[in-house]
This record gives sequence, structure tokens and C-alpha cells, in this order.
Amino acid sequence: MASGTARRSKRARLAPSPAAGNDGPLPAELLSDILLRLPAKALCRLRLVCRAWRALTSDPHFAGIHASRHRQPLVAALCKRRGEIHLVDLSGDVVKRMPVAEARLRDWKSLTTQPGLLCVSEWEGTACVLDAATGAAAVLPADPAVRRRTKGRPLMSTSVLGRVPSTGEHKVLRIHLHAKSQQTCDAMTLGSGGGGRGRWRATPRPPMLVTTTFEHRAVVDGVAYFLLDLSCRRVPTSDAIASFDLRTEEWRSAMLRGPLGNQPGLVHGGHLNDPQLAELNGFLVTIHRKDRSIDLWFLESTDKELWTKRYSMRCVPNLNPYIYWSYPLSILDDGRIVTLGGRVLRAYDPETSTWADLATLQDYCCVGMFKGNLLCSVLNG
Repeated sequence: MASGTARRSKRARLAPSPAAGNDGPLPAELLSDILLRLPAKALCRLRLVCRAWRALTSDPHFAGIHASRHRQPLVAALCKRRGEIHLVDLSGDVVKRMPVAEARLRDWKSLTTQPGLLCVSEWEGTACVLDAATGAAAVLPADPAVRRRTKGRPLMSTSVLGRVPSTGEHKVLRIHLHAKSQQTCDAMTLGSGGGGRGRWRATPRPPMLVTTTFEHRAVVDGVAYFLLDLSCRRVPTSDAIASFDLRTEEWRSAMLRGPLGNQPGLVHGGHLNDPQLAELNGFLVTIHRKDRSIDLWFLESTDKELWTKRYSMRCVPNLNPYIYWSYPLSILDDGRIVTLGGRVLRAYDPETSTWADLATLQDYCCVGMFKGNLLCSVLNG
């Protein structure tokens, strides 16, 4: 009796949404069960067979079950030569290609991701947000008001994509660097409708000069974190962190202290003075390198500024400098840490303290981990 109840429960979970429909020879439940067994790459092609299949595979219920069954890590990478963003598996095979030619980006410098979305931008301020499920690209143009406010074109602009957990809104924060090391910011809420969506809004300046390169920023739970620029004389410590709250669109007044608090220009406790930031498993992580290890410190409590060193990846810089300067991208379900260094994806096994090459990403200029699924869009207008 219990087994029969379990089977009925399983069938209920697999039943497609009534909106999906099915006009083929297979029962809808059987068709759903078959399609759920296929990888996302195959479904992205099969959904073109007919409207019913497209409706079924685009249904949030179906996409959620599929994502839970196929936890395949994907890497988002910019292929500048082809004018595309590629989603690549850990073997280096391309799962999906997304053209961004309509954005007419000439100098791609930044890539950020959120579940289901990707944002690529260039130095001049133009950005493009792509929906991984539909492939649709929305160009976020440079704002002429920036030039009016600052009396000139910014020297460099960087766009960062984030999501506000409390509202579900997706926002893009853009930081402009001007002459004399001055920075200004603006933000945009993605989507259609009123309330300032689709328009840039001026936000406060950073409390201090921040570094916006890929390895020195991270977005976690609706907050964008940036390491301070060490060229600024007022930097309190080399791993002090500035925080921008995407919900309030304000910089937090207090700096977040890193785990080491080493003084600028010095080596503290054997650590080199080049900390980095990352988002791993939903945590803000600072990366510190010692003579023979890469230490990963996880922020356990923002209010208490409590950090825990969970990993110390062993390496010998003289034998392979690319491994030593590898940047952690993700922690797999089996505990291995995926890193990128010298355009090579590698996996570090904490149990055996060994490294293994996974794939070479030779044709790509910017890389980041992709999250979410490729079947159901996260933008609802």
C-alpha cells in the first residue's frame, strides 16, 4: 500500500502543467517522464519540434524538476572572435551559444551572472543582459546624463548584475571611473513597466575608491562587494570590503573587515598582499595566497564579521604558476573545487590535495560560472 502511494506521489510530481498540453501519440505524463531524462542541451533542440513540447519544457514546474535531476555545472564564457556567449560544460563542450552581435560591443571587459541571466559590458558603459532560456538580449545603453553630471566621458565603466532576494528584482549596478580617480554610480532595474524600470538612476558614490575587476568583486544575497583600490592612501586594510545594497541602492557606511586585516604594502602572516573575492555556494569568500597554498575564507556572519577558513588548496608556485594563481569558480557536489588559471579549468580535490585538468578555454576572454536552468525564463516582463 505504501509503495502504491509512493508511485502515485511520483506521478503527481511529474505531471506537466495543464497549460503545456499535448497533441501527440504519447500520454502527457509519459512524454514528460521521457523528456526529464534528457540533458538540457538536447531539450533546447527538441523544444523546437512543436508548440506542445516547447510549452512543456518551458513550464517552471518541469524546469524545476529537470534542474534538480541534472545538476551539470556550466561555465559562461565570452567568445569575442564569434561575437557570442558560450555555455560550456566542464569537459569544454559547448552546450549553448548566444549571439550578442546586436549589442555591438567592441571591447568586452566584464561578465557577471545570476541564475538564468548573464550580463556583459564594455569599458565605455554599454551593457547587454541575456536570458539564457530564450537567448533574448537586452542592450542597456550608455546614459548621456552621466556625461552631464560629471562634465565628460568616464575613463572606464563596469556593470555588475545582481538580484534582490526580498523582491525578486534583477538590477544592474554600473560604476564609472573618471579622471583624478573619481567614481560615480548608477543603477537600473530590469524588466518592463513603471517604477523606474529600464532607466538608469544615479546612486551615491562609493565611500572610497573600489576595484571593479572580476577577481575583486562578488555579488551575494543582493549585496555587491568590492575590494578597495590599494592605490588610495586612506585604505584601512588591504582586504577591507565596500558593500552596495541593491535593494536600497545605497553603499553601506561601515567597511566590512576581511579575515586577515593585513596592512597595505606588507606581507602579513605569510600571505601575499593580493586578496581576491568570490561567491561560492552562496557565501562571500576572500582568497589569500601563501607560499604553498591558496586559502579560502568564508564569511559566516556579516554583522559579526566572522570568517572561517574552510579550504587551503595546496600548490607549489614554482612548478606551475598558473595553478598558484588559479581563481575558484565553484564547489562541486563531490567536494572538488573548480578553478580557472592560464585559461585552463582545473579541479582541486581537498581529500587528496591533488589537481586535475578539466578543459582548456583557449578562445575565451571572460569567464564565470552559470547558474539556473536553460529551460525556463526568470524574467516575467
